[in-house]
Amino acid sequence: MGQKLFVAALLLITAAYAWGLGWIAWGFARAGGAVGWGLALGVTILLVLTVWVTWREVLFGMRAGRLGREYGGAPPSAGGEAAVQDDGPGDQDATGSASRTAQARAEFEAARAAIQEDPSRESDWRAWFRLALAYDAVRDRRNARMATRRAIDLYRGA
Repeated sequence: MGQKLFVAALLLITAAYAWGLGWIAWGFARAGGAVGWGLALGVTILLVLTVWVTWREVLFGMRAGRLGREYGGAPPSAGGEAAVQDDGPGDQDATGSASRTAQARAEFEAARAAIQEDPSRESDWRAWFRLALAYDAVRDRRNARMATRRAIDLYRGA
């Protein structure tokens, strides 16, 4: 619930920012002249980019959340095996983060091998979402987002 409130707060801040950009663009346009209209156009472009990026990221988050809920409820035989379990800071053993890093690396290698070795898994969104979770566990956010986008595309196509 806290994450949803945080996202809602960020959306409200973004809406206030967009309103401010619109107000500034309107002021430049009312000033007239080539410079005023040019600045109004530039600020309007920033406004459109702000709305587009925000919309794109919110949709990504909603779709990834839907995949996460469905993936988490899938039986293990359907490919819904859990990726890395993060037990939190209170459940660390003597080796602490080193064992978690090794576990994350092992899960990553298993998830990547599952896609590479079995051609039928190439079109399975669960395999790609598992790989995305494994990328995230080894702190490779860029590839985690790419794998999540691939899982979303496969899920929507299925």
